[in-house]
Amino acid sequence: MNTALTFRRAKQEDTAAAQTAYRSIIEYLADTVDYPRWHSENHPAPELVAEWVSLGNLYLARDEATGRIAGVVALDHNAPGGYEQARWGIEATPDQALIVHALGVTPDFQHRGVARFLVSEIVEMARARGCLAVRLDVYVGNDPGHQLYRRCGFTDFGLHHLHYDTTDLSEFRLYEYVVG
Repeated sequence: MNTALTFRRAKQEDTAAAQTAYRSIIEYLADTVDYPRWHSENHPAPELVAEWVSLGNLYLARDEATGRIAGVVALDHNAPGGYEQARWGIEATPDQALIVHALGVTPDFQHRGVARFLVSEIVEMARARGCLAVRLDVYVGNDPGHQLYRRCGFTDFGLHHLHYDTTDLSEFRLYEYVVG
């Protein structure tokens, strides 16, 4: 990675910049290939990003030199409907599993190691919080997402049908990283 990054929780004053970062990712996906289906689903909507910030669940990767947002991710312990059907690699109560939502890299920082940086920071955060696992889902057609998590040591627990209130998409692959 050529860029020095910092990772921190978004503050209220970061809301507009975080919404702009997600919007730039969504527009980039519209112009290229929308693997995660964010453009077609308008996900995450600005209201959801604002909610994540207000709950303290949104985190930012910032370029140290410019202060610009390089990546965004929401983290909490709220698994969508369907996670309970998975045969996870480790048993964990909801507060022992950190759930990853909407990890994205802004267009100007693509292919510079930002996604791997975010994943590494997420795993370290989970470890520091005493979590046993990091869990997430990836839309079935999101090949780059599948490759990223496999390269980062996550175990693929196969195809599952999940329920999200904000989308009609239902087929996702579940991933888990056991924090050691």
